[in-house]
Amino acid sequence: MSVAVASCTLDAIFNQQAIKASDGSQISGALTIPEYQRPYRWGEVQIKKLLSDYQLYLNDIAQSDTQYGYYLGSVILHQSEENGCLNIIDGQQRLTTLALIAFVQSLAKTEKGQKPFALQLSYDSPESQQQIMHNLAWLKSNGLTQIAAFDVSKINLTLVVTRSEDDAYRFFETQNTGGVRLGGPDIIKAHHLRAIERNSQNEFASKWEALGDLNPIVGSLVKGRYWQKLYNRNVPSHRQPHLVRSAIVSELGESTGKGNDIAFGRFERAYLPDGGQIDKQAQQGYELRQPLNSGINTIHYLTYFEGLRKKYLSGNYKLVQSDQPISHFFSFYQNLVCKLDGCSYVKGLYDTALLIYISQFGEQQLDIAAKKLFRVIYSPRVSNQKAVRENSISAFVRDNPVLDWIAASYTSSMCFDYLDRFSFKTDQANLAADKNSVKKRFIFKVLKHFEIEVDSNLSPQALANEYTAHLDGFILPLGNGTHVDKLENTLKNQGSPHG
Repeated sequence: MSVAVASCTLDAIFNQQAIKASDGSQISGALTIPEYQRPYRWGEVQIKKLLSDYQLYLNDIAQSDTQYGYYLGSVILHQSEENGCLNIIDGQQRLTTLALIAFVQSLAKTEKGQKPFALQLSYDSPESQQQIMHNLAWLKSNGLTQIAAFDVSKINLTLVVTRSEDDAYRFFETQNTGGVRLGGPDIIKAHHLRAIERNSQNEFASKWEALGDLNPIVGSLVKGRYWQKLYNRNVPSHRQPHLVRSAIVSELGESTGKGNDIAFGRFERAYLPDGGQIDKQAQQGYELRQPLNSGINTIHYLTYFEGLRKKYLSGNYKLVQSDQPISHFFSFYQNLVCKLDGCSYVKGLYDTALLIYISQFGEQQLDIAAKKLFRVIYSPRVSNQKAVRENSISAFVRDNPVLDWIAASYTSSMCFDYLDRFSFKTDQANLAADKNSVKKRFIFKVLKHFEIEVDSNLSPQALANEYTAHLDGFILPLGNGTHVDKLENTLKNQGSPHG
């Protein structure tokens, strides 16, 4: 890895002065922002913090006999061989904010005949442009007094400059440079946009930004790819964000290969008695656990699954009075699953299971699949004496590879058969008749949704037995034609979209 390190002032880097590096080389060039960088997002909170820190620095030097500069931290740059520009890999939030401060400060100086601030940085992202306009307005209205004392010649920073874009990216991943740390999705964005031809990078950067917050879907994808029987890996705890970030970067960035945009969908073919064949339409979309290639392949993969998440799991579907199975699914998901207390870790597994099912079978019997998956995945909520912890879900998946059952199924009926073989026992702990425990509230909320009446004064053991029996009795027969006909008739008589 070829890396040059130098110390300089903000004035020197803004004015493209030649800066001597530790290895004797000269660093110079115009600052630019690569198209694959995330948008400029610093707001009033970060600006106030920066201004406050700078004021503390001024107070310190006022009480000191020595004059030292304000240290901004380190910035990672890539020196382009094509045009000599210094691409900002890490530090654009700080540098952009300071450029805005210098610009607003120069407006007052220009009126006095001094040279205006002339740093040129281009931002194609509408989000960046809007944030810049907002911050400029805020600085002009609220920050003029504080920024009057800013002196770019007294602000120091460390430059880390690489000759290779790959080296800059790898260095960036491993360093904490003092700015706002990027999350996993931001880092894999840089990785995949860099793998695309330059004339298409801006197009795919816009597509990526249009996806919004990718953290929820990326979390589900990592779970789906990690929790499998043959290659089981521990999903890092949310309490260890650096490990979560590393898992995302490794699985959806570094481990991706090189090649075309490939979707490993399934293809159904029926053979005729005369030797002919009928090819049905191939599955549309991507397999959640499929191998991925850097660039367009992974971007389309993320786009596909984020589309599924927004459509089916975001809670934005408008419920309507309908006997359509999809309405039954949305009613069940929004009215029960999304309203259960103390189930966030369980729901993480449940949502991942739904994504795998939908990506393989679409809406085919989705309302039934949702209930059968609920019976299996939410069983730890009643079989555990203690609350369901994050590590409990990992242990549950190791013992009951429910995601594998879906992924290994060729039809929804085959998937239901796997799920129906699962059995559980409700534990009577915390179900005393006079105790309004979280587990007890959960049980009665589930039974109420399915319109199953159970005496609230039952003994703990009797209530536990009743819950298991009624849930099995309602869900296990689903998918059987007779039961479905009976269920649909009941729904029509009730005039309710409940599934």
